[in-house]
Amino acid sequence: MKNVFIRKIIPIMLVIAALTGTIPCAFAVSDLSSTPDSVSEYDVVTDELNDDWFNILLLGTDVRDESGYGRTDSMILLSVNLATKEAKLTSFMRDLWVSIPGHKGKAKLNAACVYGGPELLMKTLNELFGLNIKDYALVNLSGMADIIDMLGGLRLDVSESERKALNKGLFDLSSKSGMEELRKSGEQVLLNGNQAVAFARIRQIDSDYQRTERQREVLTALAKRLQDENGTSLLSLVPTLLKYVETNMAITELMTLAYIGLQMDMDNIQQYRIPVDNTYESGTYDGVWCIKADLKKNAKLLKKFIYG
Repeated sequence: MKNVFIRKIIPIMLVIAALTGTIPCAFAVSDLSSTPDSVSEYDVVTDELNDDWFNILLLGTDVRDESGYGRTDSMILLSVNLATKEAKLTSFMRDLWVSIPGHKGKAKLNAACVYGGPELLMKTLNELFGLNIKDYALVNLSGMADIIDMLGGLRLDVSESERKALNKGLFDLSSKSGMEELRKSGEQVLLNGNQAVAFARIRQIDSDYQRTERQREVLTALAKRLQDENGTSLLSLVPTLLKYVETNMAITELMTLAYIGLQMDMDNIQQYRIPVDNTYESGTYDGVWCIKADLKKNAKLLKKFIYG
């Protein structure tokens, strides 16, 4: 019984304190004790990389039903240096046109989660970019809104065009914060849960590239907000988080990352995006709009960003 309790609480500390208070793949999960400690169905590829760095895949989607996982709305790699307590965030474009292990032809990267869940998505990224991702954390986007509301909202820089696009997107969301329009733009504007999630999803005013940057901004703001909370406040989030969070991480990993997360300098988190500028082209291929990238070049640049 004690182990079950710990397994439920520690992921909360990871998601909250260690920055995976995420935008990730998923869904209502009532009992984290039922999730595996390691990936078993697929053999996750690992390389002899820098042992100081620990990679966690953060995934986000609005939907998951009994038949399986939905397409991932966001895919962000959180890289944590266990020695220096640095953190880096890398967004992967969901429209990236790639080969998915075990499936013929090519598809968009975010289809991997549909085909085989987060395990297959990790395997796909590992094979494409020579990484060693073995762990993931998943949170439903509607759950993210509830969590932000419980913290009293987030302060973000919002341009006037972003404010207008945010308000248009509010009616696609549903949570206790309601559909209150954001009435002001500018620096450090206070957003409620729905508004913050709508901000992270804005795409119409620019592109999916800027959209991934906004997602990382929300992540960082949430992590900074959570660092200011005391233990009692964090524990009050447990019932909400248990409905939305899933992870395959071992208790020892979660405890280590939670401790490191509380010591991170959230103002100096480095950010990156794959594919990198000038390494890709976008268009319609096989009747599908997607992004075709030089994957070898991106793999090299990504490793340099993470490991130096």
